[in-house]
Amino acid sequence: MDSAQKTIGREAECSGIGMFRGESTSLHFKPSPLNSGISFVRVDLPNRPRVRAHVHSLSSNYKRIFLKNNEAEVESVEHLMAALAGLGIDNIEIEINGREVPAGDGSAKLFLEVLKKAGTVELGGKKKGFIVKTPIMVSSGDASVMAVPCEKGLIFSYTLDFNGSFIERQTYDIEITEENFCRDIAPARTFGLSTYIEEFKRLGLGKGVTDDNSIIVHEDGKMTKPISMKPAKLRFPDEFVRHKILDLVGDLYLANVVIQGRIVANRSGHSLNVQLAEKIAQNA
Repeated sequence: MDSAQKTIGREAECSGIGMFRGESTSLHFKPSPLNSGISFVRVDLPNRPRVRAHVHSLSSNYKRIFLKNNEAEVESVEHLMAALAGLGIDNIEIEINGREVPAGDGSAKLFLEVLKKAGTVELGGKKKGFIVKTPIMVSSGDASVMAVPCEKGLIFSYTLDFNGSFIERQTYDIEITEENFCRDIAPARTFGLSTYIEEFKRLGLGKGVTDDNSIIVHEDGKMTKPISMKPAKLRFPDEFVRHKILDLVGDLYLANVVIQGRIVANRSGHSLNVQLAEKIAQNA
């Protein structure tokens, strides 16, 4: 990991539909000075309230991450946060004219492409780092995620296991570098289990789901596009466990530190991920 703090080289924009609410939103990325951190600005609301991308701003984590400052909320930030983490960007202002970050193709690819075109510049000051010296763990039932010491770098080890249903057990290990993240993690798309469909309909969610931004996994292991129900083609044989790492990278970046350690996860999701992020922020 580079030691100098970074921001983007020039302003950039992207837009799209939010996966959960189906509303169209635009993002305007702006360079920020040293030690300013990552912030969302709700330009559609009076007084343009600012929402920090930090564990202290966490509001909810039902199937996605919500950040809140008073009445201003931003949701589905995890894939964008992962892209910022992968590129080492720790200072940026993100103007958003709605509450949900666009889904893109269900991965971090959209944000990565836009931010890479904007370029990065070093700001001189050192990144805020956290070296894992003793294990830090959170768990719930048979799901867990922990940070353990590692001599250098940031390594993720994830096990995806649905006890024989839906998806065969998948494991993946990767050291997070910019090159590895962009090639092996960022393109992995979101997926949902077929058993979630009725729940989402009842809650009025999933209005922005398309055949291009998510994959449905059925109990018999069949994978289909969510609208046409045509067979879905994967980008990687183990795309789902890679996407879980994508989420984990984004969730942990809410601790606002660069971690040196190994992250070992077993069946964890956003809830446990952000609990670990909170503990890391407290220790840092």
